[in-house]
Amino acid sequence: MRDDRAVNEVIGFVLVFSLVLTTVSLVYGAGFAGLESARDVERVNNAERAFDVLANNFQQMGRGEAPNRATEIKLADAQLTTTAGREMTINATGMNATGAESVAIRYDAPGDTSIVYEHGAVIRTDGDGAVMRREPDFIFEDGNVVVRFIEPRGSNQGVGGSTSTVLVRAERLKSDVLANRDTTSNVTVRLETRPDRAGVWEEYLNESLAAATGGSPTCSRSTIDSDTTEVVCFDDTADVDRLAVSRVRIRVTLT
Repeated sequence: MRDDRAVNEVIGFVLVFSLVLTTVSLVYGAGFAGLESARDVERVNNAERAFDVLANNFQQMGRGEAPNRATEIKLADAQLTTTAGREMTINATGMNATGAESVAIRYDAPGDTSIVYEHGAVIRTDGDGAVMRREPDFIFEDGNVVVRFIEPRGSNQGVGGSTSTVLVRAERLKSDVLANRDTTSNVTVRLETRPDRAGVWEEYLNESLAAATGGSPTCSRSTIDSDTTEVVCFDDTADVDRLAVSRVRIRVTLT
């Protein structure tokens, strides 16, 4: 009788211990996966906030409020690169096309999420979707079109790592007034971007030109190559009272 009782107690202990161990393992596994997911989301959100600071710093340099700026971006298993230069131009009746050829600064997180500073805007892409988190420092309203091209230079740089922090150093090089006109018409904006960001640029330019001219702009996209799409928006239905274009060149270094 005592032997049977001892065996039952041992079996009961083993069952209870197995149940506790299984429960702890399940909770640990699910909780750890959830913590990793939350950590990855927060890393990308932190990078997005850093790009907003970056865009603001470049905007201040473009307005002549600072000769240089530096922005910290934490990588955490991500990659930070500068692309080859892509063009953005604007022209209207009676003036030659004026513009800039600027590099984009791109943050690629593990998975399919990226954040890009391009043509003065901050754009986030997740898979096939893209959203413009910060618009460029342009004015399209009430008959006015004022475009300040921020032209970062310094292509084909790249930094990657698990815990490293990259310092994006920017130095203002020169500023030029490209156009300053009174009433004009047939305003056309043309830019190059990646195919996954073309849709948000088309939407932005279409709404912006409509706000400036009160007309009905026409936008289109065309493929240049597998990595580049050209977006063109023009409005030949209404005039603008003022068109001003300037360009600020900035040297960008990743350290």
